[in-house]
Amino acid sequence: MSGAPQLTQEQRRALLLREVKWAEEKSAAYRGAFARAGVSLADVKDFADMVRLPFLDAVAEEGANAPFFMLTLPLSGLMRVSVLRDTTGVGGQVHCYTQGDVVRQVQAATDMLRTCGVHRASTVLLVGNAADSRTLDLQYALDGLGATVLSCASAADAVRLMDAVVPDTVIAWEQDLLLLEETLEKTALYRLISIGARPCAQERMRRLVKRMGARHTHIFTHASMGVLIGCSDDDGAGIHLDGRLLFAEVVDAAGQSSAADGACGELVLSSLTAEAEPVLRCRTGLHVRLLRAQDHRGYEQVRMVEE
Repeated sequence: MSGAPQLTQEQRRALLLREVKWAEEKSAAYRGAFARAGVSLADVKDFADMVRLPFLDAVAEEGANAPFFMLTLPLSGLMRVSVLRDTTGVGGQVHCYTQGDVVRQVQAATDMLRTCGVHRASTVLLVGNAADSRTLDLQYALDGLGATVLSCASAADAVRLMDAVVPDTVIAWEQDLLLLEETLEKTALYRLISIGARPCAQERMRRLVKRMGARHTHIFTHASMGVLIGCSDDDGAGIHLDGRLLFAEVVDAAGQSSAADGACGELVLSSLTAEAEPVLRCRTGLHVRLLRAQDHRGYEQVRMVEE
């Protein structure tokens, strides 16, 4: 996403402080968790101070599993409520969004798709349940790009649709793509975009892409965050984090937190712009290394590599 509009570190810091302020002032769950940890907004001056805040797990004691208790505004201020799942398993995580949240998420999805090479001449098969906010973000992003979109909720629907229309691009969750494996291998597909809850595609997915010879990009997401987190680079070895929406740190086995270049440990993510439902210091259970660099314009780029 190197061509997307970027934020300076000072702009991102301002967003972080606003996010923590909203969590403390407007969310009963965070207010209780902050009080138990003995911290407040006054203790957070910069990203390095995030370590003082409790992990999202601790907020659960005050009802993090009841999303409406996490809200920072009345229900009348919401534009969308969605149940998110990263796998086909039961259950799901409820996320709430304002109009501003949706606008920013669709812009981020648009930038990811541009990075993947999708444009207005593309014919895109989008496989995913529209009840998932992230699928809707991709749908709106594709509409904004002017691409022809073939939408289907399941792999079975996708097989039937591909009997009639041959897309040049397929976007789908990894589990759905693997169900489409036989059909995809018979299709002269140019571009394959997988979506998954790990920063790199599964081994079976990589083997499928190699056999097909299609251009492949992986989009990383996590139901606990409620948004698309970033997309892979050309070699698929890492994910470029969308730093306009999120802050990443890692926690090592000793419980020490770091966001420095080369830091390695469990990935912990925080939202920077979520208006309806801030997500602060969410442990993902994923072990990654953070790589930081500056682009030619001087903006910081953050890449994560799963280890």
